[in-house]
Amino acid sequence: AGRALDKVRTGLKLVDIVLKIGEGAGLPLIPAVCSAARGVLQVVQASRTVINDALSAAKRTIDVLELLQLMAENVERMDVESRASVEDRMRELQRVLEEVRSAVAAFGKKGWLRHALKVGRRNTLSQLDSEITDQLDMLLKCYNLARDAHIIDRLQAREYAVEAEVQRQVAARETNGEAFDADALEKDTAAVRGIADASGVTDAEFQEEISELRSEMRDGFASTGIKLDEIQAMMEKLCEYVRLEDLSSASPTCQRLSLQPILATLPGASSSSAGPSSYLLKISLLSQTA
Repeated sequence: AGRALDKVRTGLKLVDIVLKIGEGAGLPLIPAVCSAARGVLQVVQASRTVINDALSAAKRTIDVLELLQLMAENVERMDVESRASVEDRMRELQRVLEEVRSAVAAFGKKGWLRHALKVGRRNTLSQLDSEITDQLDMLLKCYNLARDAHIIDRLQAREYAVEAEVQRQVAARETNGEAFDADALEKDTAAVRGIADASGVTDAEFQEEISELRSEMRDGFASTGIKLDEIQAMMEKLCEYVRLEDLSSASPTCQRLSLQPILATLPGASSSSAGPSSYLLKISLLSQTA
């Protein structure tokens, strides 16, 4: 009993610590709960006879205080919803601790045995302990959420901006019944600009990527034996047949007939290839690097 009462005295000191930390942190209803906890411990300390059940109630009260100390140290991390939940739990803790105080007081004076035998006529300490445990469990969940918020954040799905922008462009084109393959997106300056913005790279870095794309196309043409001056000459001839802005409205059959002699010399060109507009764009890109 002596050691147990020492723990009770330690618990009373803890009440003051939790009250100070909790008030400083803005933990909801902390003065009321600390007052109820202090009441339990003081009744046990002043009891004429200290039975084990009263000591168990004191230990449970100290459990409450220790958890509240942890809560107070993390309350600043809680969001508004969590704080509201904590306030509800604290209100219930205050009520249950006040009932525990009354129950313990009955066990601390003469006639405690008769009181113990009156089963079914009152809330037992076991029932009250179960209620405290439920409230502590819910408080612990709030505490864990606040403490591990940075960890939980790492488990959230991340957005991949470039992929998301490409998918958005594809969805928009699909809705409008337009082509949405890589070549179609590559020719769309608005799509390319959107991807550039989503990429997060600087304009200089993006221009370098565009230059690399042009270089790859230049190498592709060169591998077929077509030189840059020949490409430029073909570009001039292509422009004589059809203007770039009119390509989309021109008849595909007419395009193939009028441009077929020239497109036949381009690498990988065929009657079933991507179409003249694709080659016009690529040759235009190359000519800009000359």
